[in-house]
Amino acid sequence: MLPIVVVVAGVVALWMWRQVSDDPGEDYTHPQPTYTSSYNPTEEPTSSSTTTQATIRPTQPTATKTATVAPPPSDSAIVTKNRIYRTGVQWTANCRESGARASSFANARKYYTQVLSCLDRAWPRQVNASGARFAAPRLVAFSGTVSTPCSGNAPSSFYCSSNQTIYMDASDDIKLYRTYLSYPNRTQATAWLRAEMTDTVAHEFGHHIQYMTGILRSSHNLEYEYSGDKSLEFSRRLEIQATCFGNVFMGSNKGSYGISGQFKKQLDWLHSHQGDEYMPQRDHGSRQVIPYWARRGFNSRNPGLCNTYAASSRLVR
Repeated sequence: MLPIVVVVAGVVALWMWRQVSDDPGEDYTHPQPTYTSSYNPTEEPTSSSTTTQATIRPTQPTATKTATVAPPPSDSAIVTKNRIYRTGVQWTANCRESGARASSFANARKYYTQVLSCLDRAWPRQVNASGARFAAPRLVAFSGTVSTPCSGNAPSSFYCSSNQTIYMDASDDIKLYRTYLSYPNRTQATAWLRAEMTDTVAHEFGHHIQYMTGILRSSHNLEYEYSGDKSLEFSRRLEIQATCFGNVFMGSNKGSYGISGQFKKQLDWLHSHQGDEYMPQRDHGSRQVIPYWARRGFNSRNPGLCNTYAASSRLVR
């Protein structure tokens, strides 16, 4: 099987922001559910004592017990009825935004790493409660292109399931930060960039949640079963759910992280300007539905409201 690369959709919003601002694998190794029989034989062999006269008794038929093993859940069941949806509201991890800004490669990486550290503290309880085992992903910042076991050279930030690594493209963030320093609306522009950097790491971490819980593999299995828009619909469900999971985290930590005021305004703008309308194919979701799922995650702080696989096609168009 080929490894899978999951690319973030935020690059579209980045392009849109430039236009507006200029005006003033499948390599799956996640734990599979195991099924063991609880049946243990209770009849022990017995030895009969020796007597002077053998007593012959008729042989009685004995019932043969067979263990019943439940079949593994289907891909459809894994994505629609996953136990991650029943883990409740996410507790705050009291995460704080990094003071670093994307003025250099080292500072951009420091910013991404702080977001990842927060996510690593926020999600273990719910992942473990879902029956999966939490394992923190790696994060690699790069500039230009990077060679990975998932896709060779990738063009943007993405998550690779082969090595459970989030790859963050720092080059555009650095370029934008340096450009925004000369803008008259510098505060607004840099708030957008901070929101974009946080949202991208959180979105890619959402794919890692899907990987650990089995959703990523099963969703791709379902995607490959179909063709045309039905296949693309499963891709959209996957991507939109990752955005929703990312916003569960941001909503849970909005107070300590400071997601309010201009930061929250730019985060909302970002979500309303991500969408397949600007892309060659409809595989990430439209700008009409992405804000809907982002708000559901942010306001509820509950992954149970991120079940895009149980939603109607209208809500994942």
